[in-house]
Amino acid sequence: MKLTVDLSLLHQAVTIMGAEIIDFELSNELIPIEPIDKQLSEGLEVNFEDIEFDTGLASYQGRQVLLYIKDHSYNNKIYTVLEDGSKGNRFHVADCEMLERMRQKGRFDRYVVTNKLDGMFPVSGTDNRTNELVEGETDLSVCQYCLEATNFQKFASLKRGAPRREFVQNFKLADFFDTYSSFFKFMPTGVASNQTSHYTKDWETVSKRIREQFNYQCQQCGLDLAQHKRLLHVHHINGVKSDNSDSNLTPLCCDCHRKQPDHQHMFIKHEETKLISQLRNAQGLNVKENWQDVYDLADPGMHGVIDLLEKYHVSLPEVGEEIQNEKNEVVAELELAWPLKKVGIAIDKPEAIAATKLGWKVYSMRHALSQIDQLASSLR
Repeated sequence: MKLTVDLSLLHQAVTIMGAEIIDFELSNELIPIEPIDKQLSEGLEVNFEDIEFDTGLASYQGRQVLLYIKDHSYNNKIYTVLEDGSKGNRFHVADCEMLERMRQKGRFDRYVVTNKLDGMFPVSGTDNRTNELVEGETDLSVCQYCLEATNFQKFASLKRGAPRREFVQNFKLADFFDTYSSFFKFMPTGVASNQTSHYTKDWETVSKRIREQFNYQCQQCGLDLAQHKRLLHVHHINGVKSDNSDSNLTPLCCDCHRKQPDHQHMFIKHEETKLISQLRNAQGLNVKENWQDVYDLADPGMHGVIDLLEKYHVSLPEVGEEIQNEKNEVVAELELAWPLKKVGIAIDKPEAIAATKLGWKVYSMRHALSQIDQLASSLR
């Protein structure tokens, strides 16, 4: 039901009082927290068959998750794991070689899925001597096969041994979830609760003033967002959100903003990244002279693929390529594309299908990474 509200009298009263009218935008895409979100934040035991890997990443009911086996009863290992989580079961964030081995062996263990981001996991095990249940929390390690399958932060390029172990020790779930946030419709509740924390009470007024001062233009990519103000953020250069001095504030589009160092918990929807690409194309800002330009323009979820493509020395792709049908209607947008070869990579499955119907060969991130030799060969 659509509601029409006349606020003209209220605006007149505001004008009479001499107060400033603050402009704002309302989004109709606000998604309420559902019971499943609360269950996932606490951990939910499910059958392995119910976990989806369409994009290569683990998901459950449209939400990005990680999965792990809670039980550590074997060989009385629960006590060792509670003391040192790195000696316990690895948690998985993607479809990987280890999970494929389990499929082939017919092992369909019940996993706990969660989108809790602090890295602490409830574990349990039976004491073989007393037969009592022992429970606690520990910091399990991420599966290295998952990191290699996604080439997260160029993990596949690291030498085996100490470099990879160090990477695992420093791995942060928030970074991983942020990188692939546009692959999923729903935001983890832990991210949602941290989106506006630590800002000063007058932040809305300060932010509006800075954006106006720079004519609603991103100071990194140059994008004019005067008609899409909600996509323009104000960035704290030194990372201190309480420091609102002019020298510390600069407006950045949401895509450039989330690519700044140490910007965890910045969830950007796929529709927003698509719109950013469309606007950059329309304003002539989608210029690529080298692979760094491709990194800067592309969705962060594509960075693992881009890293491998660069190593194969293929030609630079178009970023945010719009595919039109015979009626010149845009039916799909591909994250990376080589129009002359009619080859592309897409995040959104329906858009990949639409492009395929028009003669394109479209890879998902998952297949682009696992079939990188074939993909690179087709681009030569």
